[in-house]
Amino acid sequence: MTLRGIYPILATCFHPNGDIDYNSQKRLIDFCIESGVHGLVTLANASEGHLLSDTEKHDLLSFNIETVSGRVPVIATINHPAAHVASKFAAFAEKQGASAVMALPPFFGRWRSGPGEIVQHFQTINDAVTIPIVLQDHVLSDISLPVDFLTDMATRLDRLMYFKLEAGNIIHKSHKLLESASEHIDGVFGGNSGIFLPEEHEAGCCGAMPACYMPDVFCKTWDLLETDQLDEAVDYFTPYSRLAAYENANANHCVWKELLVQRGIISSGTVRDPKPGFADEWQINQLIQVSKRVGLI
Repeated sequence: MTLRGIYPILATCFHPNGDIDYNSQKRLIDFCIESGVHGLVTLANASEGHLLSDTEKHDLLSFNIETVSGRVPVIATINHPAAHVASKFAAFAEKQGASAVMALPPFFGRWRSGPGEIVQHFQTINDAVTIPIVLQDHVLSDISLPVDFLTDMATRLDRLMYFKLEAGNIIHKSHKLLESASEHIDGVFGGNSGIFLPEEHEAGCCGAMPACYMPDVFCKTWDLLETDQLDEAVDYFTPYSRLAAYENANANHCVWKELLVQRGIISSGTVRDPKPGFADEWQINQLIQVSKRVGLI
């Protein structure tokens, strides 16, 4: 199976008391699929996956995959600084029906891995699954992953078929990585909220993994790009790119879930503590106003 298109990061829906809201979770999944998404990603950073207990991760992954019920591929994020734990969860994800697994390089706070440790970490995951692996290159890890290093990893690991780039000049990096590793990988996804989706498509990216508050917008833009209607895609997407940029810079840490509440998809915009200091009523109201100005709400 080739992974291509818009793969939104599923939010984790919470009740105001912090428990997972599975009814909202189901509505969100159905909303994304009805909007035309080509796949979904769960347990990622923008899913607040790092704020879930191990039991919650297993239960939520199983629920999400069961709810999707094969309608689209599901990519399961398996981040953990220990290769043993990450590989065990990767095998569990595959058994549950995940189409691919995604992971950051191993790190813990300021304890960063070196190149050899990163290769060994992904080798352990590689040996645990038969589905594709997506390596996420994100500033969160504070680990530099140059194109030649990523290309070398792709030649060594047969399951490492995709990259999600979110560090540095991702458009240029995507272009160079596809030039150097095209024989060994199936694609590169863009991140960073999908702000420059048309330009990422021009660079050869196979898709994007934005947040899930406007999957319909991203899918319509992608469909225009895939049918060589670049000018139309840019004209349509440009207003929404302002919202994506605002979300990325001012409403990250999943504060953007408030837009899903406004759209009538989920019941609460609750994020798990520690709640960001900027997530006050004024900032949320401005986020909503920006979304209204571009026509999302």
